[in-house]
Amino acid sequence: MKPNRGEIAQILDLRRHCAGKKVAIIGDIHGCYDELSELLDVIDWSPQSHILILTGDLIDRGPKIKETLMFAMHTPSVYTLMSNHEKKLLRYLGGHHVQTSALVKTIEQCGEEFLRDPSFLKWLESLPWIVRYAEGSYVVHAGIRPDRPINRQQKDHCIYVRTWNPKTKKISNQGADPWWYEYPYLYSSQRHHSPPSIKIFFGHQRHDKAWVSDWACSLDGGVVFGGTLRAYVKNKGIVEINAKRAYELDEEKRASSSSIAV
Repeated sequence: MKPNRGEIAQILDLRRHCAGKKVAIIGDIHGCYDELSELLDVIDWSPQSHILILTGDLIDRGPKIKETLMFAMHTPSVYTLMSNHEKKLLRYLGGHHVQTSALVKTIEQCGEEFLRDPSFLKWLESLPWIVRYAEGSYVVHAGIRPDRPINRQQKDHCIYVRTWNPKTKKISNQGADPWWYEYPYLYSSQRHHSPPSIKIFFGHQRHDKAWVSDWACSLDGGVVFGGTLRAYVKNKGIVEINAKRAYELDEEKRASSSSIAV
């Protein structure tokens, strides 16, 4: 499996499917299936009335990874974004050497037979990188480069970006560079910045509040670390469910990752 660097991320347009439906976007679940079930009850979800969009990171770390995957794969009107964790699983299944301790839980809970089943692999490989659900509203796992239009984003940026430096072009220099969403959309030092023309909903990086800028909404509430499972429900706003417990230490406290060699 070749790396995606430089490949442009295609946009899955769900506007027609979302017409007349309630739209709910749920942040990173990481196998916290009980919290997902509770959240769905709170928003009175049903596959007949709702379109459900998941920001990715369904796997790793949590206690019910297989149940989460089965729900995402087999439930009508549910769409899942490609993420760094799902991409790493694809690389592992493709015979690559990957470094992460979290993937061990996915393998243990799901089993190699399930993960290597052709129907699961087909689903995993088909995950979209960007979803458009309304005229100016998009969902992506990690975010976008703010200096590029939404239809010119690279795949690796969609699943890895955290910060942005217009000089170095670095997308992950946390603590040194501004978050990507702190820039105006289509950032350029040479142009006047008008109000944002799009809204981006994303996961990947835990934030304590949802609306982190006037054009970006963070839906990763850190549920697997004892935070919340966060959703944005169209015409209702932010809905959150508290984690039943902290299933894993926060990333900053976690020991260095082990590796899985294949």
